[in-house]
Amino acid sequence: MSLTKDASEDQEDIKSLTMNTSLVDSSIYRPLVHLTPPVGWMNDPNGLFYDSYESTYHVYYQYNPNDTIWGLPLYWGHATSDDLLTWDHHAPAIGPENDDEGIYSGSIVIDYNNTSGFFDDSTRPEQRIVAIYTNNLPDVETQDIAYSTDGGYTFEKYENNPVIDVNSTQFRDPKVIWYEETEQWVMTVAKSQEYKIQIYTSDNLKDWSLASNFSTKGYVGYQYECPGLFEATIENPKSGDPEKKWVMVLAINPGSPLGGSINEYFVGDFNGTEFIPDDDATRFMDTGKDFYAFQAFFNAPENRSIGVAWASNWQYSNQVPDPDGYRSSMSSIREYTLRYVSTNPESEQLILCQKPFFVNETDLKVVEEYKVSNSSLTVDHTFGSSFANSNTTGLLDFNMTFTVNGTTDVTQKDSVTFELRIKSNQSDEAIALGYDYNNEQFYINRATESYFQRTNQFFQERWSTYVQPLTITESGDKQYQLYGLVDNNILELYFNNGAFTSTNTFFLEKGKPSNVDIVASSSKEAYTVDQLTVRRLTV
Repeated sequence: MSLTKDASEDQEDIKSLTMNTSLVDSSIYRPLVHLTPPVGWMNDPNGLFYDSYESTYHVYYQYNPNDTIWGLPLYWGHATSDDLLTWDHHAPAIGPENDDEGIYSGSIVIDYNNTSGFFDDSTRPEQRIVAIYTNNLPDVETQDIAYSTDGGYTFEKYENNPVIDVNSTQFRDPKVIWYEETEQWVMTVAKSQEYKIQIYTSDNLKDWSLASNFSTKGYVGYQYECPGLFEATIENPKSGDPEKKWVMVLAINPGSPLGGSINEYFVGDFNGTEFIPDDDATRFMDTGKDFYAFQAFFNAPENRSIGVAWASNWQYSNQVPDPDGYRSSMSSIREYTLRYVSTNPESEQLILCQKPFFVNETDLKVVEEYKVSNSSLTVDHTFGSSFANSNTTGLLDFNMTFTVNGTTDVTQKDSVTFELRIKSNQSDEAIALGYDYNNEQFYINRATESYFQRTNQFFQERWSTYVQPLTITESGDKQYQLYGLVDNNILELYFNNGAFTSTNTFFLEKGKPSNVDIVASSSKEAYTVDQLTVRRLTV
């Protein structure tokens, strides 16, 4: 589509294309419950909020409707959901003025008390929506605002934009929250290549004052992006702990230890103007390859801490297969809490835990189910689901608790592993999650027959992750718990009730994920599957 026509004609073309749901419904390999763009390109989630009047979740995102690669002009795409499983697509919400500009990442707040002065009594307080975003121009990045009087579907840009301009080309991704104690708006925004997260305050969303800098903390990589502050409940507080603590998140790209993009976080205290971390340790939100630009929802129900990330990696996001005319998806919506967790036998740390968040878990409909319990796993005793390969949705989940038997006679030179293999319904292809007895580590193998996967030098096939056991007995038995969600081309792993996670995309050359097998490499009884449930799902 050309963007050289009259601007109104361009907008109508883009609106028509974006809202053509038949493009989504007819896709073959598209994830079923993870948000994807109807056509074109998607990256960072933006402007997440919950409309309590309509009981609707809104997700905006970086959107190029004209191609399946990143490029200008860049819009805010828009989707809504009542259940966070099925999505309605809407026309792009905010667009640039010119083809060489972009509406970059930002956030949305609900201005209940009309501090901005944008609203009157004709707009319900619950729907007084203000977007705060980066306006990317050829020679500068500024922070601008726009407001909506129809619940977030269309926006009017503030006539006196920008609201913050520091004459920088690397100044972006504002995330705004309301801080009740001081009755002020608080913005975190990245001075990306100075390794600064700047904290601004405002009474009215228009006039902002710099309050402090959070800088050069943790793992720095090439640059900071997509910062944010939110509160998370402590699941198992110790004496003297508050009910909640503050979490500062930020994204790094490039420079992840695995290569490319990653999110890290800090736990600490916030007083309205300054964030003070409990320590300077680096903690990653997710140890997979495909989790970036996390953002939390504004006004989540029951004050829960829920959010979502872009499920891709800048190392290869522009090259992944696009047979259905789109690229990229979001992670599942997740709920976040803090929990004291043993990270080794002598240490316990307060870490950010996560689990998939569904409005109603029963909205995930079980088509078929397979169960195993109290079974030894050896090379001669394997098991797995045998769901029908026809009409598979590509949506599966599995919940597994297993024990590594500490008294098994295993030498250092022995290869004693087990693998959970997720199989295609049309070929011998499978991706695998494995565990090695001697190394006491999990590994992921997403090698397939896909030409992209075999030829892209950054789309690693294999890597490992360490997870401290959930329990260790006196005899040395180690128990782990694992939940996995498979959705066509994305695998989300949640270890030990979400204490550790790994999010990864994969691309089968043929077919869709349809079954799960568990196999072992040794005749030694090193593993016991305490409980395994595999479910074939739909919505």
